[in-house]
This record gives sequence, C-alpha cells and structure tokens, in this order.
Amino acid sequence: MEPTKRGLGHLLSFSSGVMLFISFSDLLPDATAELGYFTANLWFFFGMILFAIVVKFIPEPDGHELVQTRKSSHPSGKVPDSELMMAGITTAIGISLHNFPEGIAVYMTALKGLRVGLPLALAIAAHNIPEGMAVAVPIYASTGSRWQAIKYATLSGACEPLGALFIGAIFTPYLTPSIIHASLASVAGIMVFLCIRELIPMTLKYIEPEAAVLSNGVGMFAIFISIHYLNAYL
Repeated sequence: MEPTKRGLGHLLSFSSGVMLFISFSDLLPDATAELGYFTANLWFFFGMILFAIVVKFIPEPDGHELVQTRKSSHPSGKVPDSELMMAGITTAIGISLHNFPEGIAVYMTALKGLRVGLPLALAIAAHNIPEGMAVAVPIYASTGSRWQAIKYATLSGACEPLGALFIGAIFTPYLTPSIIHASLASVAGIMVFLCIRELIPMTLKYIEPEAAVLSNGVGMFAIFISIHYLNAYL
C-alpha cells in the first residue's frame, strides 16, 4: 500500500529527529572527548561542507517534479514514455550518487556498536522510502511495469550498502581511534546537513510545521529510549 503524503511527512520528520539526536548527543560528544572540542568541531563542519559540495555539484533530482516539468512543456499535458523513462533514470542516478556517501556514514557510525549504528541505519532506511518512490513513479508511468519500477528503485538504493562495503573492505586496516572519531564527527556534520537541507524541507511539503515538530520530537525521544535500553542490555 502506498504511504499517504502525511504519513511520509511524519516519517521524514521522525527520521530527522533520530539523526539530529544521534549527531548531537552521541557522535559529536564522543569525538570531542577523544579529539578535543576544537578539533572535533572542525571535523563536524568539514562533514557539513563536504556533503554541501556533493549536493551542489550532484543535485538530487525529484522524479515527481521532473514529471510535472515535462508535463508543463507539452501542450496536451501528456508526456511521451521516453521522457518519463529518462526522468526516472535521471532520478535514479542522482539518488545513487547521494546514497553512496550515506552508506559510508552508516558504516562509520556502526563502528561505535549496535546501539548507535542500528537506529541510524533504520532512520536512513526510512528516509530512503520517498527517494525510492521518486525513482519508481516515472519508471512505472512510462513502462506500466511494476517490476521495472522496483528494479530501478532497488538499484539506486543498492549504492548505499556498496558505500559501506567499499569503506569496510579498503580502509578498515587503517582506521585508528583518532581517524574513527574524526570520521564520526564528520558523519554528525553530514547527518545535520542532510536534515537541514533535505529532510526538514521535504517534511514541510507534506505536513504543517506543528505536526513536523511533534514527529521530530517523538523521533528524538524514541532514539533516547532505544539507546538507553541498548546500553543496558548490550
């Protein structure tokens, strides 16, 4: 069953609450304890700047908006199947390029253990739902095939675990404690930028600010409780 727009809005806001809480209550404080306040925050802002550059040069396309743009360029309002297909492929490529560094971020966070890695992985997975829909909609509209829509959406999402495998296979032997904590501070910066630049604005397209604040707070409280009990039993 396709999620409602309000449901997507609450899901995105919940996810941003999880990411913001983990970044400021866990990743950055741990990095500060290991590296010192100044150095840890330099790495935090490095992460923000790095992901800002990625977004600047590889903007994440929206399949729904691409379809609407193509509709407006055709007097009949009917978009040729070839253009719809290209909209879906363009969206898939853009999202794939964004998913790769997100996979690296999840891997680096998971090095801290299940208590932080698992909640962040789930939050990233939740925010990938509307991205998958943005890929699938124009593909399905052009081909009429659910299989093709699922295939392209899955391929774009697969770049995330590829990012984790890449960093794990090549760089794990070189990850000293200082490098790990510097990376975690950068991951915190990436997560904060992702929330401010993408998740929160997208949330406000679907739900009103009051509802977004509520879902965001619930996400923060949920991750607080999760980390508390994972600390107690792991």
